[in-house]
Amino acid sequence: MKDLEEIDVKILKELLKNGRKSFTTIAEECHTSKDIIWKHYKDMTKAGIIVGATIQFNYPKFGYSGVAMIMLSVESQYVTDVFVRLKKIPDVDSFRYYNATYNLAAISHLKSLRDLERVKELISKQSIINEIKTCIWTDVRNIPENILVGTFEHKTEKADGKRSQAGVDAQKSSVKIDEIDMQIVEKLTKKGRLPFSKIAQEIGASTDTVARRYEKLRENNFIKVSIQINPLELGYQTILDINIALANQSETKEVVDKLSLIPGVAYLVKISGNYDLLVTALVKDCKDIIAINDEIVKISNIKRLEAAMRQVYPAWPCPRQYISTF
Repeated sequence: MKDLEEIDVKILKELLKNGRKSFTTIAEECHTSKDIIWKHYKDMTKAGIIVGATIQFNYPKFGYSGVAMIMLSVESQYVTDVFVRLKKIPDVDSFRYYNATYNLAAISHLKSLRDLERVKELISKQSIINEIKTCIWTDVRNIPENILVGTFEHKTEKADGKRSQAGVDAQKSSVKIDEIDMQIVEKLTKKGRLPFSKIAQEIGASTDTVARRYEKLRENNFIKVSIQINPLELGYQTILDINIALANQSETKEVVDKLSLIPGVAYLVKISGNYDLLVTALVKDCKDIIAINDEIVKISNIKRLEAAMRQVYPAWPCPRQYISTF
């Protein structure tokens, strides 16, 4: 595992927030040269820390009505079989927990509520599932750069006071997209830093057209480009998901703002159902788990919580994670 220098952390943070940010701009902010930034970037790529780039996705703007999380309780001997079957269902992402009653989860992106019923019906046909429960995601705060909080800075300091404004106009934009826009999105999903000239060549458009279309998508919060890192190369061993029930839902934003300051917390979701928030954190060891729990219990208005662990992904953030909406 490569030891990160302060400039490495700065580069990672900036490219997690804006995956197409130029090395020239980063160099100016770091008071160094473009060549030095390029060298550190290439060294981290060679070390397997930077493994690619992808996009975060604003689902409502692309015609989706919502995101549903379907939790499944499956007897241990059937988990692998059900997990394999879930992966074959279109528009469903799935993962498994290792220490929870509901040991499998499926994330379904819904064009309509009928889609949810269709997915649940497909899942329910597997008689080896004991129980199913569903919650709907209503808002997301996606802050992958937060896994680097605490490195070369005070742990309680906010890494960046700015939050995405994606949610301000998520449902109000009159911007229309077409097939060219969707082709650009597909290319950036696979390679977020792919040069516009290369995209233009592959889709049969001009470089200027691709650049303008990208800026339209970015400025109107349809997408956000982020580099991907391998958390394992930074020492992270597992993903910790924490469901939180609040005593007073009117104070949700205040709780989320405090949770966002906890090192390792990379994803927060407002949810409906038995809980009000889902908090996702990357952790390196048991000390991290205890530290996160200690920080959470300091926050007033939290009524109860339930935690579960799952396998860390070799590329984070994953393609098309939900963009920040609040």
